[in-house]
Amino acid sequence: MELFESWIYKNKVLENIIQEDDYNDLLAFNFKSRETKNFIKSIVKKHFDWKEYEKWRTIELLKKIKSGKIEIVLATRKLRELYLEQEEKIKRPFLTIGLAIGYESVLDNCPIETEYNQWNSDALKKQLEPVEWYQNRILEDVEQELNELLNPEIKIIDLGKIVSIKDFHDTFSERLYFPEFYGNNWDAFWDSIIGIVEMPKKLTLTNWGKFEKTFKKDSKILKEIIKDYNNQNTENKKITVGNTV
Repeated sequence: MELFESWIYKNKVLENIIQEDDYNDLLAFNFKSRETKNFIKSIVKKHFDWKEYEKWRTIELLKKIKSGKIEIVLATRKLRELYLEQEEKIKRPFLTIGLAIGYESVLDNCPIETEYNQWNSDALKKQLEPVEWYQNRILEDVEQELNELLNPEIKIIDLGKIVSIKDFHDTFSERLYFPEFYGNNWDAFWDSIIGIVEMPKKLTLTNWGKFEKTFKKDSKILKEIIKDYNNQNTENKKITVGNTV
């Protein structure tokens, strides 16, 4: 907190961004107070784009996890915490529910590093087995979601993870920011991608073969939709499919 306080005093840009009264309050604030967090949030919410701030927080957390600065069990708990905060504040979190909630639930009984001394070596090894199973998958998803936040014009959706057509619609609604009134059907899907949401320049759907084998009827419908979308799109935006990334 001392570093943050020092940064505020030295950062002259803030003076041009924040209204004079609020800027003076910021300079005069006691950063040792228990209300520091709430006070900073009130300033940020009043003068900055809250969604951009939350996007920045998400990117910074994903960068730390990718670089190994946060061990994997603690990382899943921080991802869940951030997701729930954003769900409350901005309604649509910048993390997918799979990364934010799914992994935390399967690692729920795993201790974090500061708790290792509470276990003997054999018991600790047993407790950490799920980390070995899921760590690579978690890091792969972290890297993908980080890349998409840094490069929003490129998006990848893995059709191999789809377990039902409802799951398909839920996944696309979450990843492409479909409206809350989205109807979970193919007509609504078409209306959303053709005119309601801002589509990425390149949307790649991977593991098409598995999806096609599992959902024969719906894969034919989706293939026609993709064909029509690519033919009608005048902004050089494309949807491509493949069996791998």
